[in-house]
Amino acid sequence: MTPNDIDALSRALRSPMLRFAQRLLHPRDLAEDVVQDTLLALLESADALARAHDPRRYVFGVLRNKVADALRRSYRQPEHGAEPVDDLDDLLFDAQGAWREGSAPASWNGPETRMQTDQFFAVVDLCVNHLPEKMACVFSLRAFLEFEADEVCSLLNVTKTDYWQCLSRARKQLQLCLDQRWFKGDAA
Repeated sequence: MTPNDIDALSRALRSPMLRFAQRLLHPRDLAEDVVQDTLLALLESADALARAHDPRRYVFGVLRNKVADALRRSYRQPEHGAEPVDDLDDLLFDAQGAWREGSAPASWNGPETRMQTDQFFAVVDLCVNHLPEKMACVFSLRAFLEFEADEVCSLLNVTKTDYWQCLSRARKQLQLCLDQRWFKGDAA
């Protein structure tokens, strides 16, 4: 792969790479630094990139590792302050655990057909970005980066109970958000 090919590939993928990194890394400067480190690593490993069956997958694999390294560095420090209490369960369920009136998910007709559009993924991004930071991080690591539970717990320095609670709450909030902003037709 020539330097011009690498330049063209990096120009084409820089924006999606930055969006991906920003979902997991804060502040924005850190995400930009990780993307730049990834692009530099690609230049240094041009031979490996040239041998890659799918260059895009290779690039995002390198980015995934760079993001994980940045998260490991940032989460090694203990958290300051407690996370606010999330009363989503109280909002959705009554004392017996049944859905509250009007809060049960509506029937989602044919999401497979709608998922194919860029607009749907824009709404998913919007919903993930509105999650509390810790939940968004746990969900993104599991769903987008496909990290195993133990790896997420180690990376974020959270207990298994906290991991499962964050994942469950993130899924509930995403379901509500997608139901309101996509499946009921209110997508912006």
